[in-house]
Amino acid sequence: MSDLKFIINKARKYYFEDWRGNEEICPAFKEKVFLTNVGWRHIAKHPRRNLVDKIIRLKKLSLARDLLKTSTTFQTLKKKSQFYYWGFQSIKGDTRIKVVVSAKGKDGKKILYSVMFKNIKRSEQRSIEIHNRKIIREFKRKNYYKRKRKKK
Repeated sequence: MSDLKFIINKARKYYFEDWRGNEEICPAFKEKVFLTNVGWRHIAKHPRRNLVDKIIRLKKLSLARDLLKTSTTFQTLKKKSQFYYWGFQSIKGDTRIKVVVSAKGKDGKKILYSVMFKNIKRSEQRSIEIHNRKIIREFKRKNYYKRKRKKK
């Protein structure tokens, strides 16, 4: 079996046997995001996607699963016709992860629609880390004074 077929079969097994049927509640929706053939076809068989892009998506499906299990909010919301698309983003190491969930109608059944991964440059990653540290420092500074006032 070629390496490509091995990767596809391993990803298909993970998607359909390990993850599908064992979906967990996504905190952002307070409901499950289901896996369907629509999502699989969009991730693995989209005709405009090049082979390398498909392989990256298939090899990193577990990162998408982790993102959906832990995300408490989504970053984007788009509506096309009667369909809604929610975008979740996260950075793990040097990989930026984006997961798209869709539903027919805002309250419809949520399904995994797409996953995207991008390695970010070290300089870009450093600037993100510096920015995050500033936010955390500012948050701690503001909350330190609130805690101090409550103790009095």
